Amino acid sequence: MKKSLPVLLSAVLLGVSRLPFFSGWLAFVALVPILFYFEKERHTWKELVRDAFVFSTVFFCIWMHWIYGVTGPGFAGIILFYIAYYFLVFAAVQLVWQKLPRYRYIGFVLIFLTFEHLQNYSELRFSWLNLGYALSDYTVLLQAADLGGVVLLSLFILLINVFVYKLLQRRWHYFIWIAVLMAVWTGYGIWCLKTLPMTKTDESVTIMQPSILQEDKWEEEQFDKLYQRYLQLSEQAAQSGTKLLIWPEAAMPAYVLRQSNMKALVQDVPDRYGLELFTGFPDVLPAPGDYPGGAYYYNAATMFRPYRMPDKPYYKIVLVPVAERMPYMNILPFLWKLQFGQANWEFGTEYMYYESGNVVFSPQICFEIAFAGLNRKMSFRNLGEGNGGKPAKIDFLVNITNDAWFGKSVGPWIHAMLTKFRAIENRIQIYRSANTGISMAVDPLGRIVEQTSLYEVTNISPPLYRCAKVPLFYHIYWWPLVICLLAALLILIALIKRRTPIQAKGEHR
Repeated sequence: MKKSLPVLLSAVLLGVSRLPFFSGWLAFVALVPILFYFEKERHTWKELVRDAFVFSTVFFCIWMHWIYGVTGPGFAGIILFYIAYYFLVFAAVQLVWQKLPRYRYIGFVLIFLTFEHLQNYSELRFSWLNLGYALSDYTVLLQAADLGGVVLLSLFILLINVFVYKLLQRRWHYFIWIAVLMAVWTGYGIWCLKTLPMTKTDESVTIMQPSILQEDKWEEEQFDKLYQRYLQLSEQAAQSGTKLLIWPEAAMPAYVLRQSNMKALVQDVPDRYGLELFTGFPDVLPAPGDYPGGAYYYNAATMFRPYRMPDKPYYKIVLVPVAERMPYMNILPFLWKLQFGQANWEFGTEYMYYESGNVVFSPQICFEIAFAGLNRKMSFRNLGEGNGGKPAKIDFLVNITNDAWFGKSVGPWIHAMLTKFRAIENRIQIYRSANTGISMAVDPLGRIVEQTSLYEVTNISPPLYRCAKVPLFYHIYWWPLVICLLAALLILIALIKRRTPIQAKGEHR
């Protein structure tokens, strides 16, 4: 295991960098031991598997240990999946390191970025690993996300790791590279914070945090008590003069649109208090008789208005693998028979936009906040000929979630901080309603306008800030993936060309 010590050290540093201790700066050196690991010697496939196991286990036990409190098997499954993930990363890095040593540092950076970006796709997508997320405490450095998203922040972190590694080899001129990169990066952030045009509006939006315990939420005998809490907080919101009230994900533990009694209870809030209510709930639609699930179930949300029918619901598009749906059930039907407590929701397919007074917003549910591409699409919509066919930015995003599963762990904080990245990437304000917290509003500069404490029973009514800027990130979102894939193709071609006839003959002997 002595050979695994560099990998172990990197896993510890990277894991701690993601915790709420203002320790994000550790990400700038966390991968330096990995660079020494590959520089020192060539590793066998068996050693790479072992060290991928060490890295994945230690990293996730430090950073995402809070998932274990919800599902032990699910947490073990995440670790197993990422053992395979990091094995592929390590194997690719070593291949470039050995076969194309001249380009080993470029290869190291591009391989990490490519694998990070690929996490945004497929039914196994779990886009939480990006190195850039370690910087959530550093608002100045986050401003560069409007240029290239969290991918650009990951690129800067990788470059600094390489430069620090070079410094430790007494290549002192790399200090200049670090100084220049940090100066430009910080300077851009300060410039954005001081000069980006922001408009404070008079729109009144209220976020409710009812703090319903997970063990009480689905107990029938607790319903009346919980509903009274919703009514009390809704009345307080109405008295404050709010126009739009936001309840969290699955606020009502019932198929609200399909159960007339439950629908009447929710509709009573806007009717009684004269406000518009946006809330989450489960929904169900009929399915063909031979459909394995028997019906189509959705994690949904919609708007209720005074004395009107509810708006068309939004159905969650990105589902948590295994926790909300077993991946690839349509391809592998036997997976329908596996039951680990998951809901097996259906995937939503439509982006929804809701109007409230003079503003337009788009919703997302729970960990959809982790996906930059999804939030980019939701932040802009095509208004047709009236806008020259060009997409126009909406007024704000709404993220509703239920982090009660994670108790008082660091999980709710880690989840909430993703809001800052999406706000900056799209220069848009985001209202976040979390059942037990952390509820907050983040402005287009990534600053927390107002937030709650965990398990606080309260409403907050942060002002709405608009920013007219259409960030560069909107226009070049696909470029990082294209560049990484092209680079991977060029590396593959170069590796094939390196296999000369003499080498092949030697290998045959």
